[in-house]
Amino acid sequence: MEREDDYNSDERKTGVQTAGTPEGEMGNRGYAAEEKGFFPGSSAVEAWHDSRKDPKKGFTEYLRFIWPYALLMAFIFFVFLGVGYYSAASFPSMAETLRESFSSRFASIMTLNPLFIMFTIFLNNAFLSLLFLVLGLALGILPVIFIAFNGYVVGVIVYLIAQERGMFFILLGLLPHGILELPMVFLSAGIGLRLGYQVFSALIGRPTQIKSEFKEGLTFYFHWILPLLLVAAIIETFITPVILRSI
Repeated sequence: MEREDDYNSDERKTGVQTAGTPEGEMGNRGYAAEEKGFFPGSSAVEAWHDSRKDPKKGFTEYLRFIWPYALLMAFIFFVFLGVGYYSAASFPSMAETLRESFSSRFASIMTLNPLFIMFTIFLNNAFLSLLFLVLGLALGILPVIFIAFNGYVVGVIVYLIAQERGMFFILLGLLPHGILELPMVFLSAGIGLRLGYQVFSALIGRPTQIKSEFKEGLTFYFHWILPLLLVAAIIETFITPVILRSI
């Protein structure tokens, strides 16, 4: 994780490298390593600030920096999805209890106008994603717990639906909107995990830029994650049901 600390250093921001001391040489090696590993040819901070003039570049540059954290959160989600799936198979009564809980919770929502359903889905996903991001400041622990729990619940639901309608039905029901929704959730949780790591680094005395990274994470959330979650909610409300009715 040493090379990631260089992301926040003053030398990285100004492009000035310290030389002539062992510490300077180590800093330069870390600088070079991160340039090759995350942002070839430019610093992460410069790339992100420059991206405000080029939104497309802003998405790709910040994504290249945060993807290892998002990938870890995706891994945790799918691991616990598998745990939920197999625990539902092993304990059917537990799975049925969970189904009844969710059915009673969402039954009233499904009777609403489709437009209200869309906004309900969007606001729920937007709130959870923002929560994952902000609560990452608590050492990154809470986003991991929430992602694991949600993966477990999805695994149980997938098992129940698979028993009734089959896996093909689930794929058609999840892929159209999930291909956007899940990556956005993982990115939010990944930003939260990164912020948690920065808080931990600060606690052990390492130099960090928590305030700056928090602001940049929120900027990315509002510029990219939020709009794409809205698109996913539109697909889930108006397109997915059409696909499912056709099979």
